[in-house]
Amino acid sequence: MKKNLLMFLLTAVFLCIQGVQAYEFEGIFADYQAVYTPSSGTWSMGAMADGRIVLTKKTSSGSGSYSEYYDGKGKLVMALSSNYEFIRDGRLIGVNNSALKFNEIVYKNGKFIEKPLGEKEVAEIFPNVEIVKVSQFNNDGEIKIKKGWFKQKDVLIFNDTSRDFYKYSYKPSGVCLGNIKGLITLKTIGVVKFSHYSDKQNSLKLYVHN
Repeated sequence: MKKNLLMFLLTAVFLCIQGVQAYEFEGIFADYQAVYTPSSGTWSMGAMADGRIVLTKKTSSGSGSYSEYYDGKGKLVMALSSNYEFIRDGRLIGVNNSALKFNEIVYKNGKFIEKPLGEKEVAEIFPNVEIVKVSQFNNDGEIKIKKGWFKQKDVLIFNDTSRDFYKYSYKPSGVCLGNIKGLITLKTIGVVKFSHYSDKQNSLKLYVHN
């Protein structure tokens, strides 16, 4: 009996600390290079193909800290609305953390442009992650999220509205540890609040239950 109880507790602890392998990508930070290969239409961080376009990331001055990419001669090639980018399956994805929205950077007619991504496209990038749309929150800014016993759950808050979430943060802060503000990990039941300096009127609340 005691042995079975011990095995149950060990399994529960393992499930609690085990991360959800829901996504794999290469993040691009300041002074990192992103390489575009026109022949294959793909992005990487070190391709050696002929005709490749090598761009170096910089961060714009000002409060937005948006991403800018320069060529080898120091010429600005693209100024993005995102402040974090990553490469996934040869695609360059931009994350606008202030708006909780995503773009794909594509090469068209000799220029790089941002293509907004919808809910289904974002869900394909983050498999096994529950997409929670801002429009799903009720009028009080609340939503209920179900999480299994002894399991953690990855949730992505996706903004399908015109709202802005500049300088919003989470309480508890530990739910978001990465560079994508909308992507959080729920480990326990309780309330997760997403607000601007504890602003109650415009905050979002996730009520996590089993």
